[in-house]
Amino acid sequence: MAIKTLPSSPSTPPARSAAGRVWSFLLYAGTPVLIILGLIAALLLLQPRYTDSAGQPLTARFLHADTALDPAQALARLRTRPTRLAEAAPDGPIWLLADLPDGRDADASAGLALLLPVHTAAPPECWLARDEADDGAGSPLAEIEVRDGLLGQQMRLPAAAAGQALCRLVLSFPTRLSIEQWQGHTLSETTAHTAQAAGLLAGGLLTLAAFLVIISLTMREQPYMVLACWILCNLRLGAWALGWDHQFLGQVIPPDPLVWVRKLTVLIYYVLTIHLFVTLFRPSLDAITVRRLRLVARWSAVCLLLALLALPHDWFQLTTFLTAWLASALVTVTLVHGLFRFNTRSQLWHTIGVCLALVILLTGLVLIGLGRASLIAPFPGTVALLLCNLLIALAAADKMREERQLRLRQRNDLIARDTLTPLGLFTLGATRHFEHLNPNAREILDIAPDSDLHALAWSDFFPKVDWLAISVATEQGRDTEIQRIQAARDAPARNFLLRATLVGSRVEGSLQDISARTETIRKLRLMADNDPLTDTLNRRGIEKTMQKAIENLQQTNTPCALAFLDLDHLKRVNDLFGHSTGDTLLQMVCERLKYSLSEDQPLGRIGNDEFIILFPGMRAGEARRAAQDMIESLNGSALYVGERAFQLKSAMGLIDIDRNMTPKDAIAAASRACRDARKQHQDVVLYEENARELFDHIDEMHLFEQLESTGTSEDIFLEMQPIMSLRHPLKTLNFEALLRVRNTGARPLQTGKIIQAAEDSGMITAIDKWVFTTLLEWMSRHHLKLGQTRQVNVNLSGVSLNDDRFINVLFGILNQQPQFTRRLCVEITEGVALQDLERTRQFMRRLQRMGARVALDDFGAGYTSFSYLKELPADMIKIDGTLIRDMLASEANIAIVNSIVDLAHNLGMECIAEWVEDVATLRALTDMGVDYVQGYVISGSRPPLDLLACDNILPLVGDPAARAYIEEISGRRLT
Repeated sequence: MAIKTLPSSPSTPPARSAAGRVWSFLLYAGTPVLIILGLIAALLLLQPRYTDSAGQPLTARFLHADTALDPAQALARLRTRPTRLAEAAPDGPIWLLADLPDGRDADASAGLALLLPVHTAAPPECWLARDEADDGAGSPLAEIEVRDGLLGQQMRLPAAAAGQALCRLVLSFPTRLSIEQWQGHTLSETTAHTAQAAGLLAGGLLTLAAFLVIISLTMREQPYMVLACWILCNLRLGAWALGWDHQFLGQVIPPDPLVWVRKLTVLIYYVLTIHLFVTLFRPSLDAITVRRLRLVARWSAVCLLLALLALPHDWFQLTTFLTAWLASALVTVTLVHGLFRFNTRSQLWHTIGVCLALVILLTGLVLIGLGRASLIAPFPGTVALLLCNLLIALAAADKMREERQLRLRQRNDLIARDTLTPLGLFTLGATRHFEHLNPNAREILDIAPDSDLHALAWSDFFPKVDWLAISVATEQGRDTEIQRIQAARDAPARNFLLRATLVGSRVEGSLQDISARTETIRKLRLMADNDPLTDTLNRRGIEKTMQKAIENLQQTNTPCALAFLDLDHLKRVNDLFGHSTGDTLLQMVCERLKYSLSEDQPLGRIGNDEFIILFPGMRAGEARRAAQDMIESLNGSALYVGERAFQLKSAMGLIDIDRNMTPKDAIAAASRACRDARKQHQDVVLYEENARELFDHIDEMHLFEQLESTGTSEDIFLEMQPIMSLRHPLKTLNFEALLRVRNTGARPLQTGKIIQAAEDSGMITAIDKWVFTTLLEWMSRHHLKLGQTRQVNVNLSGVSLNDDRFINVLFGILNQQPQFTRRLCVEITEGVALQDLERTRQFMRRLQRMGARVALDDFGAGYTSFSYLKELPADMIKIDGTLIRDMLASEANIAIVNSIVDLAHNLGMECIAEWVEDVATLRALTDMGVDYVQGYVISGSRPPLDLLACDNILPLVGDPAARAYIEEISGRRLT
């Protein structure tokens, strides 16, 4: 087999000879260096053709004549005016009388000339006037020929001329007027020198501008055209600064149009300067800065146009000055951004060069605005202006060359990505038919390579879209998800990310197939909303479903019932037989529940053994039958796991969802109904829409939300119930602080239920914190009226006692009021105290170190063990009210109470008897040696103001028999 080898193109150019390398060096490096050195040597060594010269300023008298004067009248009036070197002359006619130096000793062959550096619409008239002493020798005035030159109005003086020169001028615009005397040949040389400089400036800048225009037309680069126009404006401004702008390309511009030419030049130059530099340095600016610069430039250009049209010429120079400074500020912002954002050294030096050149140009503009253009020397100014424009043009050209190369690289990258990228790139025409598809786009759209693209439209594959909105989203970095039209019902869904931009009437865009990712996200969302063990909704999923049901209730008044199901004994199953057995039981429970539910009745598991069931479209009364059937199904027969039978006991709370509830509120209300079912030993407890329990729960949740968000609530307050000392009943005024709750109707709620709900929801710590804080603040405010108060009892919840975080907060509160903490007696329920003896003992000791006392509350109500009592360092024992209330009913009760009193005294503790409701019980307790009593026979709970109004307890006692007995045991009678 013959193998044909194709010649390969050389990857590197052939090596050049030594002679070729020398020739290249001389051609590309040596020649430019020699030319530059020759130019430098010519400037330094050769004799200059022209020398810098200046005329001699003459003193003169000026007369602004509004009326017509003949030369003789003007001469007479001028000779009475003071002399000066220059005059700020307004527009209109003006007379000038210059004093000529004695020319009789001057070189007659040299000749003298006068120069008026001003250009007028009509040639001025000048006369040579003799001195007043020579007025008798012929006519006093001899006309002088005036010629308009490049530097201004020139007059040749006759030999040995003496006296004064009288001139009449008509100015088209205000100017600074002066007159100079020159040697004739010096003036001619200076005019030639100036003409050379003007030609150099005009020729150089016009050539540069023409070159840029050609580049712009051939390369279709608009910035080059803007740069050419900007350089032409520089030419006009430079000529203005040097005094040559009255002519252009060899043509004289009349003074009246010259004023508008200057105004138009300033306006165009300002606009082009801002636009050019913002365009050139846009890559180094952020989008916000570009928008602000353009906004400022746009409105300032409008203001400048109005100023140039409306303001008189006297304000023109001030407007020019302000324009130069505003342009300087805007361009400075652009260049400063560029200096700090450029990444290459060449870009940095370009920016610095542009800064220097721009400073020189704007300095000239400022001098014009200040009326000090004469400070600019003609030839150096010309060279500086030419070099500055050349430097800026080179920097701009290099900048645009880099941007063009960048665009070419981006174009090449785009072509490469079009072929290799995993994205599907497409182009749509004005009719939204495909004009281009890269190979990947054909593949993901299932288009054959030989298909006719122009016959395929976007609507064949995707629904119609708003391309403008998608383009805006793409510019903001947001993708648009779109689904392809399915060819068949059973075809899998295809999802794509769409990015697009509008280019005229065409659309350039890309498609990314995200079908696999969309399916994965769908599965993840399903997992996020479902419980993997029971295949039911989890808390997140059921709350989302509940939220939709609440929205339906609010919008369409569609009712929905909610059931809370709690399984009993599941924890015991997990502990005895393992979690796998418990998991199997949960799955079997869910299967039974699903069997009783329809597809539109969702089931969710929110805890280990807690479930939520929704009944959309049904009220709680209507759903009760279904709820009862489910409970009977679960409780009526055992569940078998292997050979073991498990009998679960379940309870359910059923409520009507209120339109003002949140999902969490609804779950909490149903949970309370379920707890009530447990307490009442019922299978189902129903709270219908208007049930009192539901309203109470709403009030509770409102109260808890206030406490959680602000730490206080207007719905809770304190009342005080007096505690009387049986030893000194009238010498002390002790009391217990009791929590009370009212709803929006200002009626007290059942505080016990509120406290129970708070303990169940974990909000009891917030209530305890509020109670201690409020009580201590109240005692601090009214301590002067509490002189008889030795002890204030306050209850502490068992949940709070076992919360380390709350304990630290509590002692922080107590530390803020140590003088009143010593009057507190903190009551702890006996059952809670015995749960963790060591913890309770440490807490008691800590309180006692602060001076507070500790009482064991409800003593004797539960599983009292006297052996534990000696382990707790309590200060007091509060005998449970159920023992006191029925004490006289049997001798056994009396014996029990008597033994508790004796035990307390033997352990060094005091005792309090609560729920004392009659005088007989009061007498019996006194005989037993009880220290303190509390109950309705003394007084019920009262507002704090009632206690502040009393000096002792007697005014608070309402029962006359009790009052008499108190007086009896106090040893005195009070009337």
